Amino acid sequence: MTNSEHANIAKQQPIQNTYFSTTVEDPYQYLENLKDTAVLSWLKTQDAYTKETLEQISGRQQLLKKIEQYDKMRADAVFDVKVLSSDAYYYLKYAENHEANVLYFKKGIDGEETAIFNSQNYKSHTKNTYIINYFQPSWDGQKIAIGFTKNDEEFSEVVIYDVPSKTFHKEVIDHCWPSELGGIHWLADNSGFTYLHIPDIDTTSSNYILDTATVLYRLGSNPKDLHILFSRKTHPELDLNPEDFPIVNIFGQYPKYMFGRVGGIGFKDYYYAPISEMGKKKVTWKPLFKKKHKVEKFLPYQDDIYFLSAQKASNFGIYKTSLSSLNFDAPTEVIPAYSDKILNDFTITSNGLFFTTTKNGVLANLYQLRDNTIENIILPKASGSISLSSIGTQFPDLWIETEGWTSHRHRYRYEAEKSQFTTENVTPVVNYPELQDVVVEEIEITSHDGVQVPLSIIYKKGMLKNGKNRMLLNGYGCYNWINAPMLYPYLLYWIGEGGMYAVAHVRGGGEKGEQWHQAGYKTTKPNSWKDFIACTEFLIDEGYTSPEKFAVWGGSAGGITIGRAITERPDLYAAVVIRVGLLNTLRSEIAPNGQNNVKEFGTVKDSLGFEALYAMDAYHHIEEDVAYPAVFLTSGINDSRVAAWQPSKFAARMQAATSADDPILLSVNFSEGHGFDRTQKSKREELANIISFALWQTGSRKFQVE
Repeated sequence: MTNSEHANIAKQQPIQNTYFSTTVEDPYQYLENLKDTAVLSWLKTQDAYTKETLEQISGRQQLLKKIEQYDKMRADAVFDVKVLSSDAYYYLKYAENHEANVLYFKKGIDGEETAIFNSQNYKSHTKNTYIINYFQPSWDGQKIAIGFTKNDEEFSEVVIYDVPSKTFHKEVIDHCWPSELGGIHWLADNSGFTYLHIPDIDTTSSNYILDTATVLYRLGSNPKDLHILFSRKTHPELDLNPEDFPIVNIFGQYPKYMFGRVGGIGFKDYYYAPISEMGKKKVTWKPLFKKKHKVEKFLPYQDDIYFLSAQKASNFGIYKTSLSSLNFDAPTEVIPAYSDKILNDFTITSNGLFFTTTKNGVLANLYQLRDNTIENIILPKASGSISLSSIGTQFPDLWIETEGWTSHRHRYRYEAEKSQFTTENVTPVVNYPELQDVVVEEIEITSHDGVQVPLSIIYKKGMLKNGKNRMLLNGYGCYNWINAPMLYPYLLYWIGEGGMYAVAHVRGGGEKGEQWHQAGYKTTKPNSWKDFIACTEFLIDEGYTSPEKFAVWGGSAGGITIGRAITERPDLYAAVVIRVGLLNTLRSEIAPNGQNNVKEFGTVKDSLGFEALYAMDAYHHIEEDVAYPAVFLTSGINDSRVAAWQPSKFAARMQAATSADDPILLSVNFSEGHGFDRTQKSKREELANIISFALWQTGSRKFQVE
C-alpha cells in the first residue's frame, strides 16, 4: 500500500502562530492533544497499519529469532555494577524470561552469586510491568533502596529492602527520579538518605517535572512529610527557575560537606554547606562555582576541590582550588589541556589521580599522575571508550570498563602498585561470529565549511567499495555527548546481514571538546545536519554505498540531525529510522521537559532563538510534492523526554506531502515511553522492526513485502 492509498491520512486543521514578525502555519497542531479521543484513534490506526506492514517483511521473523538466540547467549549479561567495598558487589541481570531484571550480590568477585530480588515479583498482582531502574545499598549493606519504574515511565517508587529479613519496609517513596538525577545518598549512620522529589510526573500537566526538591528521608518516617534540603521554594534567595533541578551530592560515607547543584542541561551552578546542617530546618547554601567556570566534574579531596573544566581550554583540563579559600577563576593547574584530544574523566584513589582522554571520541587512553609526572597506562587492549569507577578517595581500588564498536564492555581491576590489570568481568563477554574479520576505519572528512568531521566506518574485511553496499549511518550531535564506540545492536545485526555501518561525529556533540558542542548549538545548530550530509556525500562519492542503498538512523534529540538531513537532501537516502525523535523544535518548549531543553536549543521568546528553532525544525521543513525516502518513526505515549506528538506530527505531514510511493510509517507504543526501562521483548521487537525496515527499503532480497 502506498502513502496515497494509506487508510488514514490525517486531516489538516491549520493554525497560524506568529513569532515576532513571522507567521508560521501548523497544519497538525491539534495532534498535540494526546487526550483527544480522535487523536488517539488516529494514532492507533497508524500503529496498527505499521505493525501489519512490518510483519509482512519476509525476513523479519527469522531475524527476530536470531535476536532472541543472541539474547540467550547474553543471558548472564551484567549491568549497573556497584562495588560498596572490596568484597561487596551488587549488580543487575535480566531474569530468565528476559522480561524482568534481578538484583544480585556477590561477596567478592569470586564469591557465590546471591539473588536479592526479582522485579517480576514486585506488585505482580497488577497489569503493569515493573523494572528495577535504580538501587543503592546502605553503607553497612543491611538495607537497599530499590527503585521500581512501571511501563517505561522512568520515574521510580523507592522501597527499602531489609537484607537480613528479606522483606520490604512498608513505606513507599514515590515521585522519585534517582536513575537520572542525582541518585540516592545514604547517611553515614544508615538511618536515611537523600533523593530528588518530583511533585508532578503527569506528562500532560503544565507543572510536569517543575519545582523539584532534594529531600532527606529518615527510615520509618512518613514519606509524605517532606524534609526539604534544597528547592526553589525553600531557597528563594538563589533565584532558581521552576525547571531547574536542585540536587544534593554527597561524596563518601564521612564527608565534611554536601554539595548542591542547580541541575539540568549544560554546565551548572554549585553550592556547598557543612554536612552538619543536614538536620537543620533550612540549609545555608554558599556559592561554590558558577556556570561560567564550565566545570564538568569535581571531587573533594583532603582540603581541596579537584575539577574538570573547559573554562581555560575547550578540550578540558584538571585544576584544583582550596576549600578554605575557593578561587575557581584562578585555580592551580593539575593536568593541562591537550591540543589534539579531550580530557574527559578523572577519579582519585589512595594511589593518586587517574584520568582518561579521547581523540575524536573514538580513541581512549588512561593515565596516572604519579610524583607530578603523567604516566600513560598501557591498556590490556585498544579501547574506543573508557569509564572509571572507584570506592572512594581513601581506598586503592580502581576499575575500568572498556568498549569498542565490535565488543561489549570488558571490566578490569587496576592494581597501581603492580601496574597490573586483572580481568573482572562478573560474567563472560560474548563474541559474535559476524564481527570476526571486521575493518574499522576512523577518518575525518571535510564538511560544508572546511571543518574536519570525524567519521567511523565499520564493515567486513573484503567488501568492495563499488557503490553496491547497503550503508546504515548514525548521528546525534547534542548536549556535548560523545557518540563513543559501543556495540550497538543495530551495528551487530546490520553487519550480520552484509551491510556497512558508520557513525558521523557531527558538531553539537563533545567529540572535540566544548567548542565542538558550541559549534552545533542553538544558532549554530545547522552544522549538525550539514556535517551529517557531508559524511553522507563522502560515503557515496568514495564508493562505500549509493543513495538507493543508504539508510540512516537516529533517536531522541538526534532526530534534529536526521530529520533536517532528510528534509534538506531527501535525494541522498533510501530509508530513514528515527526513534522517539525531536522533530518539531518550534513547539518543543511547551512539551514535557521543554523548559529544560531551552538551555540547549533556545527559546521562541527570543527573536534569534526563534530563528534558530525554526531552522532546526524538521517538521516545518517538509515541502509539498517532494520525493522523500521511506521513513519509520517510533513514539511512546509515556515518554517523559520527547512528546509522542513530535514524531506523530512529522509522520502526518510527510504522509500528505511526499510524492514518492515509499512508506511513511509511525509506530506508537501505548504502554511505554522513551525506551530506557522497557522489557527485553519490547526491545527485540523494535530492533527487528528497525533492521527489517531498513533492509527492505535498501533492496535486500531476503527482506521484502510481497
